[in-house]
Amino acid sequence: MSLSSLSEIQNQLLIARDVGYINTETFMQIANQTVEVSTLLKGLIKATKRHF
Repeated sequence: MSLSSLSEIQNQLLIARDVGYINTETFMQIANQTVEVSTLLKGLIKATKRHF
């Protein structure tokens, strides 16, 4: 569920950039943060699956 929500945020970021709500620099900063969050979530999911 959380990865799906993150994907939705990434898509909304693309739209915001494309229609001019945010500039490319802001887009890149936030997009990079979503990549970091994705990595953390995948690690958490993997660790959780090992314990159950």
